[in-house]
Amino acid sequence: MACECNIVGLLTTNYQGIYSASINGSTTIEISEDTGLVLLGSTVSTLNIGAYAYLPGQDPFRGASCAASAEASIPWLTRNDCFNNTVHFIPRAGGKASITNGPIDGVTLECYPGITGTSFSADASSGPATSYISFQREDGYNLVYTGTPISVESGKPQVYTIDLGFVGQIKAFLQNFSISINPPDVAKVQYSFVFAGII
Repeated sequence: MACECNIVGLLTTNYQGIYSASINGSTTIEISEDTGLVLLGSTVSTLNIGAYAYLPGQDPFRGASCAASAEASIPWLTRNDCFNNTVHFIPRAGGKASITNGPIDGVTLECYPGITGTSFSADASSGPATSYISFQREDGYNLVYTGTPISVESGKPQVYTIDLGFVGQIKAFLQNFSISINPPDVAKVQYSFVFAGII
């Protein structure tokens, strides 16, 4: 096994604003109860990316004046095709999504059935005078993000080609996306992609 050590600042990607990236995978291994035969299943890996949601010269808060966020998830079932040695990804529950305290520039819910609610978070661990804010949360379907570094459309399961420079191109499916803004902290996005095999 080889190990390579380098400085994160020298990590080259083909996207601007990425501050974290990781790839992790696992292979399904089972042992039959009757014969003790080792059965190897599919190898599924996850690519996680954290990035700033703006480019130099753009609004670092994406139009938000106070804390705002949005998220989407697509759970996937994996099925191993033993005859063709491939893994099939099947979307299990569409592109469930929400926007909290919007609007956020470049973020929309394509299907909004009018489900809204109030959420808040209060924490007095820093003292009883600590402020808290209540938010309006909109639930819907198909969150569309048109910003940087990777635009996504959660309601239309599709293959994303992610080019990470030294790692090469990865063809993957989006499983989670979120954007958060909490001024004076700037807008950040988190992606989680799933793909078959290993790098």
